Parts: sequence; structure tokens; C-alpha cells
Amino acid sequence: MPVISLQRLIHGPDRAAEIERLREVTHTIGFFYLVGHGVPEDLQRRLFAVAKEFFSQPAQLKEQISNIDSPQYRGYAAVGDERTQGQIDWREQIDYGPERDVVTDGLDDHPWRVLEGPNPWPDTLPEMRPLVTEWTDRLTDVSLILLRSWAESLGQPADFFDPYFSRPFPLLKLCHYPAPDNGEAAQGVGAHHDSGVLTLLLPEEGSTGLQVKNGDGWIDVKAPANHFVVNVGELLDVATDGYLKATPHRVLPTAPGQARYSLPYFLTPNLDARMPKVPLPEYLAATARGTGQDMSGQEIFDVSGLNALKSRLRAHPAITRRFHTELAASLG
Repeated sequence: MPVISLQRLIHGPDRAAEIERLREVTHTIGFFYLVGHGVPEDLQRRLFAVAKEFFSQPAQLKEQISNIDSPQYRGYAAVGDERTQGQIDWREQIDYGPERDVVTDGLDDHPWRVLEGPNPWPDTLPEMRPLVTEWTDRLTDVSLILLRSWAESLGQPADFFDPYFSRPFPLLKLCHYPAPDNGEAAQGVGAHHDSGVLTLLLPEEGSTGLQVKNGDGWIDVKAPANHFVVNVGELLDVATDGYLKATPHRVLPTAPGQARYSLPYFLTPNLDARMPKVPLPEYLAATARGTGQDMSGQEIFDVSGLNALKSRLRAHPAITRRFHTELAASLG
């Protein structure tokens, strides 16, 4: 995959060429490696270490922060709890979002506000919270720099997207793909788009399994040290009428006897925000693909919170049945 340097996007050399390359790569492929990002390697090691320590605990300890008790879809999900394309994803994970109060006002007109709320933190690992907080803060800063670079690449002022990120909604997953014993895993994660504007994924160095759609086939994505894998989400695709490409991707099951760990971070704008249509220069608009349905056959919404909510409702059916049955029915 192509490699983009965040430092070159900020300081150069050849900053203009790197911005143009960012646009071309995300128009044609939708994925790239990000280097020069400034996220300390020690922080990377510590977050992977605490994730591995959490997942090595007995099930009863992990279930103390189970997401089945969270209307906001936060906390621990065991293998079998999450679905993609209606099929079980062979991974366990913890989901962490912004630490906020529960919202009870305006839900009739703004149903996505049910995603606002607190995170459950494991008592056994007090270091988890400060590490997750630092990680999320740093990656939000990186993401906003990328968005400003994209804006420039599309012929807009660098601050074009800024008003829609005054109160962004980042989501971090700590993921463990256990080794299947008897070939029972049909997918690590099924083929999908991401619902936000962009994703910053740090896979464990040397791990395998991530694949990106390319034409009629799939490209294997390697995991070099200190390289983030970045991809365009549905909201950036919608904002550019399909000029920037939200590319399908998937994770294969791990090989027998092997496990995989990864740290995907997803950035979503203010939940109440409606993504703007980027007034593309004519020479770019001529190659915009347009935007259709997502890979589950649902509409791709330009309202940030609505697009995030549809993804949550279908990915975790047990939580949806417990807390949001009527809401899910209203969205089809």
C-alpha cells in the first residue's frame, strides 16, 4: 500500500506534492500507511500490553464490564457478540467512546444521542483508562490534521471541515482475535465499510489477516512496525460524492494456534452534524463516483450520528434487542 507522511503534510518538504498524493491515493484505493504520525512507540507498546493483559483474564472478570449492560454499546464484547453482514465476527473486544453524561433530551428528533454516555473501566487494570484517554486524544489530533490536508487537496480552505468537529465522537476498540481450534471461525470480521470519516488502525507488528478490496480480488495488508493503516469512511465518501473512496475491507480468521491483536480508532464528527457537500473543482467532480447504499443494503446517511447509530444497532443485536428494539425498527 502507499505510504503517506503526516510530517510532510504538515511541514514538508514537498508538502503540496504529498497533499496531492493523499488525494489521489484515497480516490483510487482508499487505504494507505501513515508514518511520521508522532504517536510514541512506548505508548503503542503499553496499550497493546494492557489490552493483552485484559484479554488474558478469566471470562468472569472480563464480563464485569460487559457491553450488554450498556445502552451506549460500550465495554467488553465476547466472541460471538458482534456481527458483520449478519455473521459472527471471531474476535473479542472492548469499545471505548467519549466519556460523557447520558443524554435524555431530544431523543425523538435526535435518536443517535443514545450513544452518548460513560465507559465501563476494569477495576483490575487501573492503567487502562489513562492509556485509552491519551491514545484517543493523540489520534483525534492526527485525524484532524489529515482532514485539513484532505480539505486542501480538494480545493477547499484547510478549515473546511473544522465546524463539524467541535465535539467529535471518536471510538476506540481494543481487539483480540483468538486462535480458532477447529476451523469454527468463518470470518475474523466480515467485509464492510467504516461508518465515520476515517479510521486509524494499528495492527500488532507482523500480524496478518487484514484484506482490502481491489477490483474483483483482495489485497493482503502487512503490519510493519510503527505504521498506522488509514482508510476513508462512509461520511467522507458521502461528503465528496464518492470522489474519496470508502473501500470494503475484512479480517480473515487467524490460523490455528495463532492470535491477533489490533487497535482500531474511528473518528465520527459531532453526532448532530450533517456532513457538508464538498464543492469539488470541476476536474475532480468529473470522476466522482456517487454514493449508494452501504454493504448491508442500508442508506448511507449524511447525518453523522444517524450513520453511526445504524452501524451500532446491527453490529450488536443483543444490546439492540435489550435497549433499542423500537429504534432499530424505525430505521429499517
